[in-house]
Amino acid sequence: MNTTLFLKIIAAILAVFGLIYLFSPITLATKAGITADNSGLTDIRATYGGIQIGLAVFLYWSSLAHSRLSSALAATAIIFFSVGACRLYGVIVDGEFSGFNMIGLSFEIVLTVISGWLFLRSD
Repeated sequence: MNTTLFLKIIAAILAVFGLIYLFSPITLATKAGITADNSGLTDIRATYGGIQIGLAVFLYWSSLAHSRLSSALAATAIIFFSVGACRLYGVIVDGEFSGFNMIGLSFEIVLTVISGWLFLRSD
């Protein structure tokens, strides 16, 4: 698998979701079962949108130089492992394994495995 292409694809996916959370936070928040007042919507824009857009920019920037690929892969593996582990914990303690969480957890597991595998075989 081409590491540069992988990072650019993940960057594009994160940018799309980040922009949706930034400009239409209620769209995805509702699918996750989140309701919010105006202050909460601002926090969703900042947290969900800002982190995903920031990570997308970092991954795209990293994809432009061979010297940054390993760090980007490590960050991707660590971040998505952490998100997936926290989601799994939430599913267990909250007792709700919705379709939204199933899709999210599947995505996080796949990204953790692929980015970890690419990291381990990088030079």
